[in-house]
Amino acid sequence: MALSPILTPVAVLLELVVCVLGLYAGYVKKKTFGYLFAVTFLLFALFDFLGQAGLSADTLAIINVVAVLAGLAGMYLVLQEK
Repeated sequence: MALSPILTPVAVLLELVVCVLGLYAGYVKKKTFGYLFAVTFLLFALFDFLGQAGLSADTLAIINVVAVLAGLAGMYLVLQEK
């Protein structure tokens, strides 16, 4: 039995939960890195969903790199916070 058809929707749902939490941190807590983590995990969810839909590997690679850069910027802001 292949796990991907079962685990991918669960992963997308969890990524969207993290996205909402990032929006909360950004909007309510006034933490800029929250928005960056929201974008990161929204793009990861999009990556997973579009991968299942059969989008080209090049497009998925671009989405993945943008997501990682947003996460890196968010982590930089976390580490700069005192």
